Amino acid sequence: MKMNQVVALPFGGGNKFSFNKFKINITTMEYNRDSHSLIECLVNEIIKINGQYYLYGHSMGALLAYLVCHKLQEENLFMPEKLIVSGKKAPSIPREKKIAHLPDEEFWNEIIALGGIPNEMLNYPELIDYYLPILRYDFKFVESYQYERKTKLNIPIDVFYGSEEATMADMIGWREETTEEVIITKLSGDHFFIHDHVEYFKKYFNNLIYVN
Repeated sequence: MKMNQVVALPFGGGNKFSFNKFKINITTMEYNRDSHSLIECLVNEIIKINGQYYLYGHSMGALLAYLVCHKLQEENLFMPEKLIVSGKKAPSIPREKKIAHLPDEEFWNEIIALGGIPNEMLNYPELIDYYLPILRYDFKFVESYQYERKTKLNIPIDVFYGSEEATMADMIGWREETTEEVIITKLSGDHFFIHDHVEYFKKYFNNLIYVN
């Protein structure tokens, strides 16, 4: 049996443990938030991969994965077999709500409203104090992104979105980002719908990883 690799880029505030719920053989990258060029850092790590791979990202990770693919293609480096994104509207759609500039309490309340924060974490102020600057950095990155029309990617894209966070109209623009097939799938849930569909994504990724 042949095995492919799935390289995952986590959502804002995420880390190498962000997709542990899927309980599958994927490599989740950590972000070097001290770097002035996050894309360059990720590209330098990804080009070390041996063999075929798929690049997946959720939310901020989806934007990063999209930008990494463009960087790889521009520099004629080894591309993933497919770009997989979830929780991210088409790159051409401007972000409507910006929160990175808010005072700590308001910012944290907005983060909680998005979902994805474990309930037990809310009882530990020291954890909140630790994660606030990380989350603020990540949201500043996403909110400062300015879309630029580039040469289309030459790989397929699979797009997943939550029924409560977006509409098909928000996602259809992904079809303009590549010359290859784009499959858009709606699943029930809010921004962190992926946590409500663990078995679905476990099967999806295993079908990519394990090939007869």
